Amino acid sequence: MRLLYLIKLKVGIMKRIVNYLTIFSMLNFVGCYYQQQMIPEEYNFDENFDLLVTTKDSSYSLSANDYYYNENTLFVTLSKFKYENGYWLRYKFITKIPVKNIEKVEIEKTDATATIWIVAGIVLIVVGIIVDIAIAEYRIN
Repeated sequence: MRLLYLIKLKVGIMKRIVNYLTIFSMLNFVGCYYQQQMIPEEYNFDENFDLLVTTKDSSYSLSANDYYYNENTLFVTLSKFKYENGYWLRYKFITKIPVKNIEKVEIEKTDATATIWIVAGIVLIVVGIIVDIAIAEYRIN
């Protein structure tokens, strides 16, 4: 009877640990991001960041591989989807945006220090909860 109680006790603890580890594994999605806005003259287009470029007429959301900069012109690879003959076709084309026509550029950057502190804090909380459960289950003083 005592053995059955211990087995049930260990299964209950294991379920809780699996739940906490599942929550902990979701920390991969946690990150501190910030957006930096600037005028085109402030930005070095040779850097590889995802951009949100705004002109008078439109705005472009660009990944790092979708643009390059040469002689005061931003060359942008755009995609257009068209439904033809029962299929969606993707057409790629390059357009030129003169830097003088760009009103603002937004960059999304990661703040690694803040992300590390958040993850470390959550890990400490999870470890504290697991220790608390272990103390309560095994009645450790």
